[in-house]
Amino acid sequence: MMLKIDNGTMGRMEAQHPGIRESIRRREEETLPVCPRCGSAHTAGVGCGVVGRTIYIAAATTKFKLVPNLPKPGEYYCNDCNEFFS
Repeated sequence: MMLKIDNGTMGRMEAQHPGIRESIRRREEETLPVCPRCGSAHTAGVGCGVVGRTIYIAAATTKFKLVPNLPKPGEYYCNDCNEFFS
């Protein structure tokens, strides 16, 4: 897992957004493609729209990259070379 938060923080997120723990778990278990530029497997799916729930998910896991507005710069993001790709 690539979680960036502790259990206490996860509990507070869950209290504010019921079901977010499951959303984060699903993200963590998601199989993502490797980066075509650098070959890294440390990649993330890209989501659009800045709302409390998505901000929390992006803060909790490296497997989700949040961008504020459409169009998305790519379907995926590489955490190592900081590039978007599809």
